[in-house]
Amino acid sequence: MDEADTFVRTCENLQSSAPNHVAKIMMHQAQRLISIADDLPRIMPHNEPLQVMFLIMCSENIAKLHDGFSGEGKSRQYVQQFFSKFLSPPDKDTLSNGLTVNKDWLPPLGFDGAVNLLYDIRCSVVHEGIYTDFAFHDGHSSMVNTHPNVTAEISFIQIRDIVVRGCIRATNDKLLNA
Repeated sequence: MDEADTFVRTCENLQSSAPNHVAKIMMHQAQRLISIADDLPRIMPHNEPLQVMFLIMCSENIAKLHDGFSGEGKSRQYVQQFFSKFLSPPDKDTLSNGLTVNKDWLPPLGFDGAVNLLYDIRCSVVHEGIYTDFAFHDGHSSMVNTHPNVTAEISFIQIRDIVVRGCIRATNDKLLNA
């Protein structure tokens, strides 16, 4: 808790004139978007793709803020950048092994495939309104999905925690290297 408290205080104490002030914005954006993802089950239970949408929006936003990008577009590129740049090796391994294709003749999704799948889930929600077609490991068993045809060996909470840790790493990086 002391480490978390120090992190929050350091970000909160940044003045708008500080060269690393964007770290404060990153911390607040991550908190807002992840909180929405956390609160969604109270009003729309069992719709994990909606929650994923907010996590992917968060990862995109954090990567763009970190990079100083203020334009439009490049969403998939920045989501990929977030996951590749700000995840620890163990979190990358967890994600790489968390989603497997249900066809023996296809190669495993791996890290890039898992990131792209999460982005595609976000796109299905945002562009097509599809938010009930995917389920993650429920804590007891894997979930077999048909669209896309993958098995989720990873839970939503694991993905959430991976994104949170990535946000913290990105914000810390901005604090130290602005």
